[in-house]
Amino acid sequence: MAADAGVSGWPPELEIAPHDAAAIAFDPALAPESAARLAAEAARRLDAAGVPARQRTWIVGAGADAVAGALLLAAIEPYARGSRLALHDPQDADGLVFERRFSGERRGGVFLNADWQRASVRIACGDGARVLAGLAAWFTPPAMLDPETDLRADAVLRSEPG
Repeated sequence: MAADAGVSGWPPELEIAPHDAAAIAFDPALAPESAARLAAEAARRLDAAGVPARQRTWIVGAGADAVAGALLLAAIEPYARGSRLALHDPQDADGLVFERRFSGERRGGVFLNADWQRASVRIACGDGARVLAGLAAWFTPPAMLDPETDLRADAVLRSEPG
């Protein structure tokens, strides 16, 4: 399946099944046009895999102010088609889940968005470091986060110029 001409980052080996629960998280610094392009590609891939809308959660990372967050949600909404849309609240304890970085480690981990952590397929849209910072708890300094270790995305989609 060919990718949208303006989108890169979909790994060809990624397999998605109709029973998967998908979380699609967006870099809060994305322009609405870029977010829409990435949302269209993610929706197309999930549709092709047969993942129903009720098993998808679209998340705009914290860091976007209220107006920017609303603009991103509005840009994504046409592709969500009845799926859950969420603006991550880094201060909502019920919306965070602790993730250990390495098995057996007692303290080395991060608190990230619960919907992201529970998903069986995770699609990051935009800059991975900013997506990760946008999904983290308010008390987690961005410098402590490592996209390679902590994001655990199955795909990191980027909007290409042009």
